Amino acid sequence: MAQFSFDIVSEYDKAELNNVFDQAQREITNRYDFKGTSAGVEWLNSDKTGFKITGDSQYQLDSIIEIIRKKLAAREQSQKLLDVSKEP
Repeated sequence: MAQFSFDIVSEYDKAELNNVFDQAQREITNRYDFKGTSAGVEWLNSDKTGFKITGDSQYQLDSIIEIIRKKLAAREQSQKLLDVSKEP
């Protein structure tokens, strides 16, 4: 009897993700509605495996997520990379 299996591999271009991070950070710094707030994006750890976004309101968080989505799309990276769940 034949057995079937398959592997699912989720790979992404780390250099492109680094560019997305830099561009998003630059846009957040320059936006008038984020001036003087805690809104920002930073790497989760030294391995650069993810982003942590912070903001003073849900509006700011949603805006930063949208910025990141646009930057991913512009660099032809999948938005499926994003896990927008909240930390406990």
